[in-house]
Amino acid sequence: MKNKRTPAIRFAGFTEDWEQRKLGEVYTERKERGNDSLQILSVSIHHGVSNKELDSDTLGKKVRRSEDKSLYKHVYFGDLVFNMMRAWQGAIGVVKLEGMVSPAYITAIPSAQLYPLFMDYCLRRDETIIQIDNLSYGVTDFRKRLYWNSFINVLCRIPSVPEQERITAFFTRLDNIISLHQQELITLKQTKQGFLQKIFSQEIQFKDDGGNDFPEWELKDLKTFFKYGKAGGTPKSTESKYYNGNIPFLSITDITSQGRYITSTKKTITEAGLDNSSAWLVPADSLIFSMYASVGQVTINKIPLATSQAMFSMIIKETECIEYIYQYLSFFKDSREILKYIETGTQGNLNAETVKNLLVPRPVLKEQQKIANFLARLDDIITLHQRELDVLKETKKAFLQKMFV
Repeated sequence: MKNKRTPAIRFAGFTEDWEQRKLGEVYTERKERGNDSLQILSVSIHHGVSNKELDSDTLGKKVRRSEDKSLYKHVYFGDLVFNMMRAWQGAIGVVKLEGMVSPAYITAIPSAQLYPLFMDYCLRRDETIIQIDNLSYGVTDFRKRLYWNSFINVLCRIPSVPEQERITAFFTRLDNIISLHQQELITLKQTKQGFLQKIFSQEIQFKDDGGNDFPEWELKDLKTFFKYGKAGGTPKSTESKYYNGNIPFLSITDITSQGRYITSTKKTITEAGLDNSSAWLVPADSLIFSMYASVGQVTINKIPLATSQAMFSMIIKETECIEYIYQYLSFFKDSREILKYIETGTQGNLNAETVKNLLVPRPVLKEQQKIANFLARLDDIITLHQRELDVLKETKKAFLQKMFV
């Protein structure tokens, strides 16, 4: 470890050096068995130990409780728990309430030198996880394990218990603020989904500038809205002079991270390993719809780029509103309607012909624009809250760097 003995940022009144300890000096292994009256807790890479028994809704899959609880491990507030198979990825944390955990987990009792919740922040820092990774054994990552005899050799520096308490209180408040922002963001996204449902079912209807009803909507094939559309394929010969390794390449990761507008990409065609047989050059301000991975993801590219055959790209007619079509396809992706079109016997893909013939409600252009503008304002508010949340998370990372040794 570094020889540094004090953090860069410190609360007033604390001046003593932080002491280096092996985890085996401040933890002893707990091997107490659980019982049926206790709730089963889990430990995850992103959140540490759960503060309640996770149900099917939370996990997104059916939860199976083993019939035999005799091997489950009883844990108490302050105990440390880690998943032997995933500790190297961050599956480690401190228990917030009494319960029991899987027999595949290792549990440990904190010594009097620790304010237990302090270690939830100390041990989940990148620097500590790197140590855990280096001390985990396995032929491949899939087989890596952190055994107790290796865990006890992990090094950390700890301050006095009163300083541990002050640091923990600071990060607890920061986590509470982050949680509040996360909940506000979830509520905003749910609000938008509610509006989408009501708008496209016409429970909510827009009026023209004179306060009159717009004409009735028509159902049209998606191909009605674009003047040119296709999946990635061989570029036209007239485009070949623009085709070189510097062309930005659009991946599904770009769409999921940037959302409504694509303003940059992480790869070029060369880096993506593509050649002339598997990409199409797409002009800026096209609508791009994913047919394979993350089926139904949709975006508008603000820069010229290339797409693979997994993407269907559309150049929208001037008589239609691209933002309206974006909003409808986003709604289509999140509704169960998309399941009707996914090909059976595949990994959940759509083909180009199916995409062309998707039925889309078609208001007149003026109403398309009103709908798009309303939903875009909601998107802007959501984006603002997402940025604020991201800033808070980055702030926490910075404090974790500066307030620990």
